[in-house]
Amino acid sequence: MKPILLIFTLIFITTTYILYKYSYSYFRQETNDKMWKLWGLQTPYWEGLILISLGITTVTLLLVKTII
Repeated sequence: MKPILLIFTLIFITTTYILYKYSYSYFRQETNDKMWKLWGLQTPYWEGLILISLGITTVTLLLVKTII
């Protein structure tokens, strides 16, 4: 396995976990429990979280690659 792929995966998982820990309780409190249990409301949250995490990971790797 190439080292850049391993680094990308580790940064992506770490970023996703950190964003989840900071944002989950806020978004959960903004909606009531009945609405949150529907996947129609959870899906945009997870899609947004994954996209933001992917963007942060990409920018981080581009910065590291230009420095090295």
